[in-house]
Amino acid sequence: MLKCSVVFVSSAVEEVGESRLADLMAAGARFNEVCGSRAVVCFDGRRFFTYLEGTASSVAATLVYIESLAIHSELVQLARGTVQQLRFPEQPLLFMRVTASQLKSLVRADWTNFSQRLKGRFDPVTGMEQLADLVAQCREAAAS
Repeated sequence: MLKCSVVFVSSAVEEVGESRLADLMAAGARFNEVCGSRAVVCFDGRRFFTYLEGTASSVAATLVYIESLAIHSELVQLARGTVQQLRFPEQPLLFMRVTASQLKSLVRADWTNFSQRLKGRFDPVTGMEQLADLVAQCREAAAS
C-alpha cells in the first residue's frame, strides 16, 4: 500500500482554552485510530504545525476532517509526498506544546522527501530530523 505524508501549518482562529484543545486532540486521535492515519501536532499557542502520515486514502480522509475544524484557518501545505515507512506509527495523534521559535524552525525547515539521516549530526538539520528530535524529547519527558 502506498504510504504518504503531508506537513502543514495553520493559525488558530481564536484563543484556544486547554479544555477545548484537549477535547479536539482526543477527537482527532479517535478519528485517526479509526481511519488508520497518524499525526504529530505541535502548538505554540497561536499556530498549529501538523505532520500527517498513513496510507494515501487515510491521509486524504484525515485532511478532509482537519480542514472541517473551525479551530484554525490559513492552512498552508509545506510538503506532501510518498514515504517508504511511517515515522510515528505508535499512536494515532501525538500532541506537543512547542515554543514559537521551535514551530518557526519546523516551518522553515527543508521537508524535501521527508529526509531523515540516521547517523551523525548534519547541518542544516532537515524538518524530519527536527520533528523526530522533538518527538523523542516529548516521549522522554513523559517517561520521566
